Amino acid sequence: MAALFLTFVFIGRADNTNQPPATPAKPAVAAPAEAIKEGDVKAAPKTIVVKPMIVHADRDAEIGHVVAELLEQGHYLQKPIDAEISQRWLKNYFLALDPNHLFFLQSDIDEFTARYGNTLGDLLHGDKEEDAITPAFEIFKRYMQRVSEDVALADRTLHEKMDFTKDDMFTIPTSKSAWMKDPAAAQDTWSKEVKSDLLNGLLDKKAPDATVKRLTKRYDSLLKSGQEMEDMDVLETYLSALTHAYDPHSDYFSPEEAQNFAIQSIDLSVTGIGAVLRPDDGYATIENIIAGGPADLDKRLQIGDKIIAVGQGNSEPVDAVNMKLNKVVQMIRGPKGSWVHLVIQPAANGPDSAGHKDINIKRDEVKIKDSLTKARIIDHALPGGGTEKIGIINLPEFYNNTATDVAKLIQRLKKEHVSGIILDVRNNGGGLLDQAVDLTGLFVKHETVVQIRRWDNYINQLGPEGTPQIYNGPLLVMVNKASASATEIVAGALQDYGRAIVVGDQSTHGKGTVQTLISLDQRMPIGFPSDPGPGKLKMTVQKFYRVAGGSTQQKGVVPDIVLPSLLDALELGETTLPYYLPYDTVSPANFDDLNLVTPYLPALRSASAARVAASPDFAYVKRDIDYYKKKVQDPTVSLNLATRQKQMDEQKTLLELRKKDLEARKGSRDPQLELTLDMVDQNLPAAPPKDKKKPAKNADEDSETSELANSLNDLKFDPQLDESLNIMCDYNRMLRDAGSKLVQAVPSTSK
Repeated sequence: MAALFLTFVFIGRADNTNQPPATPAKPAVAAPAEAIKEGDVKAAPKTIVVKPMIVHADRDAEIGHVVAELLEQGHYLQKPIDAEISQRWLKNYFLALDPNHLFFLQSDIDEFTARYGNTLGDLLHGDKEEDAITPAFEIFKRYMQRVSEDVALADRTLHEKMDFTKDDMFTIPTSKSAWMKDPAAAQDTWSKEVKSDLLNGLLDKKAPDATVKRLTKRYDSLLKSGQEMEDMDVLETYLSALTHAYDPHSDYFSPEEAQNFAIQSIDLSVTGIGAVLRPDDGYATIENIIAGGPADLDKRLQIGDKIIAVGQGNSEPVDAVNMKLNKVVQMIRGPKGSWVHLVIQPAANGPDSAGHKDINIKRDEVKIKDSLTKARIIDHALPGGGTEKIGIINLPEFYNNTATDVAKLIQRLKKEHVSGIILDVRNNGGGLLDQAVDLTGLFVKHETVVQIRRWDNYINQLGPEGTPQIYNGPLLVMVNKASASATEIVAGALQDYGRAIVVGDQSTHGKGTVQTLISLDQRMPIGFPSDPGPGKLKMTVQKFYRVAGGSTQQKGVVPDIVLPSLLDALELGETTLPYYLPYDTVSPANFDDLNLVTPYLPALRSASAARVAASPDFAYVKRDIDYYKKKVQDPTVSLNLATRQKQMDEQKTLLELRKKDLEARKGSRDPQLELTLDMVDQNLPAAPPKDKKKPAKNADEDSETSELANSLNDLKFDPQLDESLNIMCDYNRMLRDAGSKLVQAVPSTSK
């Protein structure tokens, strides 16, 4: 396999000639110089040399061929990479590189669309390996050119004198903005972008020199992030733009990202030292240490320590300064029981200290416990006095062994004599299908949970296998706009069976598709390099349908009781994504409607609506909804200091009044206890929840208003949960009045 070097050098104005460079022995993918029209250079940048990129043209082309073949033959759409898919692919790639339309000019878009708009598929399928993925690197080269020009423009503008008394306005660029018309438009946008950033520094009462220094670092990081990309990163972006031309949930993962996906979405564990890293001015810096992991048990590594070098066992450590963060992470991970040698600059030594420290840590399996399910027990105050004990199970995602873990929590909550359980799956984006099906079986007997349809219309009905129903008491499911995929299967099934009240936003996300994860290793030709390997393809192969026959695709699950939510004001959900698959239906499955909810819904809705209308907390939510709707509709800000200061003062006053009100009512919040899986396994008593460590301050978000807004989060403001508890208690009362067998416990009386 040929290893080719692709070097981008930008000095002064871009070369406006059409002369290609000398042809190398093996054609470099993006070697031909692009024709730059006169006037298309937006700024005369300072000397910027983008680091050489090694392009493995043969390897990348082979991966592209296999991904294309799998998509055409296996994707649910059963569609070739024709002109329509090629056009989608190209648009996706532009947006993947430049999502807010800050860098590319309209002339760039027009040029590459004319050249490749209908033919990306033809090139990928063609006989010339060097042409297969040429567009990826040609477009990336132009992107890096534009970034370098804009970073230079921003750097120059930072040092110009600004007049903040003018009534200038700045429309913040978004994915819906037009591409930059020409260099003059780009200069105008970036000049206002810089002016807005400088104005924010004045509003935050920062010294001008400190603001300029911070912004210089921020703008330079835009260029640095591109410089750190390797050809596999570019290929991943390019091929994912192709998969997204079929639907929003198909992805190509490079070997590195495939491993990260497995860790974060399936296993929730990694073999390493148990430290979370963040990039910090060229260093990989310790941001957090995972409890119970090797670094936590070792005690020598501290938050804020900077990693200087990483070695394997007794080998010489490799310098890690200015190394891409993912590469540092990959070097620290390794086989269980092996040793990693870290050279660090301790945080306590200060940035100018030369004192380095060597630490050897033995790798072990580290569980990412923040994503594991956990429970809370809340003694909810009743209007007429007394309290009712409600159990809440929070499930962030569906990982391996989810159903088993949730079953443990249910059994413990039953021992705690809760009168009902709330399954909180807000912000749960989904995960493993089998775990969603098995979890549903904990609440209903062995019945069909979901129907799966392939592209050829074959339908399979899935139910829990070997998962007994262990809870038959009152059940409420909390969802929001970020509840998706496997979460919608659970919520939809429990709603169709009449087993649970579903409460939440206007609808869930609306992702009703099933993906399979395909390793590309076995599909590559003999002799394909195993290091790093070809990666994996996550591809949509099926759609799922509720037992009642409707799909959750596009429409999601509509709750039985809808509560005001800020997420409904934001552009979230399946219909906001490009090229989503349409809603349709299949025949209903044979199922019994338990009818445990419908008889009570009118009264439950009426009581809830009255409380919401009178609630000061929901009044805040409604005010926030109005505020963000206006921001979404008109993303324009003033560049006048007095105007912005007035707006900021008004916002700050409102937040201070809200904080004062919430603090005054803080004592009336329901007492709660937390149960983790570790506590259940060790048979420990439930305990008050621990306050989470606050992350390090972001220098770009440290204004007084931001700090005030963050402090509101510390007051446990969650009106949707509070109202769900009210609904659950109303439901329990109605069940008791009706003599229902669902009743688990009676409320305690006031003393």
